[in-house]
Amino acid sequence: MRKLKYSRSFNNYLFLLAVLFAFSPKVDMFGQSNPYSDAPYEIAPLNAPFEMADLKRPEFPDNTFNIKDFGAKERSGDKVKCTDAIHRAIDAAEKAGGGKVLIPAGNWLTGPIHLKSNINLHVEKGATVFFSEDKEDYLPVVLYRHEGVEVYNYSPLIYAFELENVAITGKGVLDGQAKHWLEFGKVQPRSIATKVPLSRRKNFGKGAGVEGMRPNFIVFWKCKDVLVEDVTVSNGPMWNVHLIYSQRAIVRGITVKSVESSNGDGVIIDSSKDVLVEYVDLSTGDDAVVIKSGFNEEGLKINIPTENLVVRNYYAHGVVTGSGGVVFGSETSGGIRNVYVHDAIFENCDRGIRFKTARGRGNVTENIYIRDIELKNITYEAINFNTFYTGAGVGPSPLVRNIDIRNVKIDGVPNAIVLIGLPEKWLENIHLENIEVKNTKEAIRINRVKNLTMKSITAVSEKRAMIAKDVYEFTLENINLKDKEGKAPILLEGEYTGVVVMPNFLKKKVELGKDVSKDVIFEKLPSADW
Repeated sequence: MRKLKYSRSFNNYLFLLAVLFAFSPKVDMFGQSNPYSDAPYEIAPLNAPFEMADLKRPEFPDNTFNIKDFGAKERSGDKVKCTDAIHRAIDAAEKAGGGKVLIPAGNWLTGPIHLKSNINLHVEKGATVFFSEDKEDYLPVVLYRHEGVEVYNYSPLIYAFELENVAITGKGVLDGQAKHWLEFGKVQPRSIATKVPLSRRKNFGKGAGVEGMRPNFIVFWKCKDVLVEDVTVSNGPMWNVHLIYSQRAIVRGITVKSVESSNGDGVIIDSSKDVLVEYVDLSTGDDAVVIKSGFNEEGLKINIPTENLVVRNYYAHGVVTGSGGVVFGSETSGGIRNVYVHDAIFENCDRGIRFKTARGRGNVTENIYIRDIELKNITYEAINFNTFYTGAGVGPSPLVRNIDIRNVKIDGVPNAIVLIGLPEKWLENIHLENIEVKNTKEAIRINRVKNLTMKSITAVSEKRAMIAKDVYEFTLENINLKDKEGKAPILLEGEYTGVVVMPNFLKKKVELGKDVSKDVIFEKLPSADW
């Protein structure tokens, strides 16, 4: 009887575990959980703090074109390709006025897929699309933007050129099999390419002994009304879902796995307008979600910003090669404005929230709102503004201003908050509020910032909690900083430091460098005629 009773109890225990697992957030192979793994079908209101288009899914005619009906055969080694069958299905769908091109369950091998307007490429659950390892399949070269510079290059694995009403959907897998592309390493000839006209840039993609540019995985070039939903994108050669000069786009519910690629950015919004990214799961070999707008001279000349973007309810984990969960730049020459990022978890990433740009980029990154972010186990900086990024050119310096970051929890990072402006172009109007920092070596380092507000900041660090050099109109309110060195938690340095407003803060907690007068500290902001 005891044995039977134990068996029933054990079975009940197993049943309880199964129920808990079924109703708990999905867990990945590292034991990390994704609370945003199940995207609701309905798209919630955007509620952005700026005006933008009301985004809706594109609609398609109720026609289905199964690639099997157009001669597609399942994969058999590397010989049986269904490239032609897929394009016959796409052509038939276009001729019929549009519809769903169905890739059914099974394993399929193909070369690049070129979409057309009014087409929904639907990768059914249980389907895996493997992309050819024969580079000749990706010719002739096509036009797109390579790291901020327009070039002709090998075709992206999926390419949408000047289309309207186009989608990639389904719970299947797109596998780039990109190991063969990675032999090109990190060769980036964009600075050379800008020295010649676009018509001569074919040599930078193929031929003339000048190769080295890996193609991107999915590219939408000058498209309108775009949807990418639910698919898993893995083993890509380089940037994964790349929107260029596009409008009214929705990317939701997708998974990107690209840690093997040194430039494996997840979702790239590049000189595009009115975009929603949500419920994405990103483990990437570069930036998880990144906002860009062109590189140096050419980006300044084209001058198309990325604007009106909402990124929400997503999970970035295992992001490597120095990059972050949400990143602005480094290609910012067309400008970036009106971006709302909220409700996200960044875990085991190299960085968290990152702004990176450099001399020569010019233009402005502004009106950025970031809310409710949780960062765990970050390798470098959790919040980082870096205007000294690599690849600087000759030309105008960029301006970063009007950045509002609130409700952030940081646990486990060497440097929690690092803000660095250029000597000739300081960061301007930065607001940081309700930020909690735990387990950090150095909490806050600031250099060359004008009109900086830090409110309700709590940090415990091993070294001095804050070092601020050359800050002007700097307001600290409800600040609780502690460190293990036993020194004053705040050090103010720099000959240009001035108008530091510290209501209800004990001055003994502030150490002044040799260039800073005690007269720079005020209980409240002085009047205009001060």
